[in-house]
Amino acid sequence: MTVRTTASRATFSAPATPATAPKAKANAVAPRVAAASTALTAPPAGLGKGDSGAKVKQLQQGLVKLGYLTQAQMNTGTGSFGPATEAAVKKFQGDHKVPTTGYYGEQTAAALKKALAKPTTTPPPTQPGKFTKPAVISAPSPNCDSRNGADIDTIVLHHTGTNNGAGDMAWMRNPDSKVSANYMLDRDGKIYQLVGDSKRAWHAGKSELHGVPTDVNARSIGIEIVNDGSGKTAFTDAQYKALTQLVGYLKQEYKVPANNILGHKDVAVPKGRKDDPAANFDWARLRKGIGG
Repeated sequence: MTVRTTASRATFSAPATPATAPKAKANAVAPRVAAASTALTAPPAGLGKGDSGAKVKQLQQGLVKLGYLTQAQMNTGTGSFGPATEAAVKKFQGDHKVPTTGYYGEQTAAALKKALAKPTTTPPPTQPGKFTKPAVISAPSPNCDSRNGADIDTIVLHHTGTNNGAGDMAWMRNPDSKVSANYMLDRDGKIYQLVGDSKRAWHAGKSELHGVPTDVNARSIGIEIVNDGSGKTAFTDAQYKALTQLVGYLKQEYKVPANNILGHKDVAVPKGRKDDPAANFDWARLRKGIGG
């Protein structure tokens, strides 16, 4: 739905003899040194359109890691600060409240350094194949009603149509909009719950499931992902991680069949009425993460 118009191994080693002990100790620290040397960091400030070289490549790698640039986009201009890199920098700046100039200056460098230093916060499954419900922020919307006894057996993914999570959420909480979703995933991976799972959120509109007309809203959980839907704006790494945990949990909790985890474009009537989530959404990554 476009809400507004306008992703221990045990080892054995023999006891060291006095002659070999120093060598074994030296080898033991080598992996830690190697790991530290491969850590991705932000390049120095002062890069703009037309620049090229190792520092631009380093910037691009950081933007790929954070989901603002795709690997394919980087591969077409590795080390070259072209339009795709400039657009990615602008999106990063907008999300981190830095002036959206497209120029990689001091403020942007500081924000990128901070973003790259953040540890992964998405909790792993408690057991292989088991998911716990991820942390959610309550943001109730009045735009919902009863499921009238329908069981949840479907999950529908949407893009919001903008990159402004605060604006998208305000719209879905506005009674006049008459739209909502059970959950919204912001660009930074934060998950907001607008409508409880037991309630029917208003996200799918006129719809069908596998060609059969039905009230999809009554039987589904709707998830809005903050993205402009252009097919050029990457879904962020934080979004994929949070979405995997959320969909994995919902699939497990409500025993949703894998073929009932769909996009709005798959259920909207008539066909072609909706196109979300955008064409660049990585379905393979999500399905691999949730185990099918």
